[in-house]
Amino acid sequence: MKNFEELVERLIDEQTFLKDMQKQIVENYDIMLGNQQHNANNQEAVINNQLIIIKNQEIIVNNQINIVRNQKKIVQNQIQLDVILQTQAHILNLVTNLSGNKMSLEETTGFIDGLISSKQKEVLDKKLEEPSRL
Repeated sequence: MKNFEELVERLIDEQTFLKDMQKQIVENYDIMLGNQQHNANNQEAVINNQLIIIKNQEIIVNNQINIVRNQKKIVQNQIQLDVILQTQAHILNLVTNLSGNKMSLEETTGFIDGLISSKQKEVLDKKLEEPSRL
């Protein structure tokens, strides 16, 4: 009978061990489910952040396109200003020559370049102020 009691005792111990293991398995499943829910919530946040990043990239691309367009306009304006300056040099040269003061076109251009240089120096010598708003 002693063997039978030992056998029953062992079976009870093994049953208790199995019951504890099953309890731990259920607890681990609960933890895994909680982790999966947390991961799902995090994925939703990641997706929202990715959508925001995509929108920001679209804005950046549009801004770059506008910068390129503005640079093209700046180049066109510089060309037009150069043509205007050349035209003014010719007109000033003609007026100077008509008034009886003989001056070559190169001298007139040099005179205008001197005026531009002195104005640039005057502007650069002034302290540039930061804009109040950007």
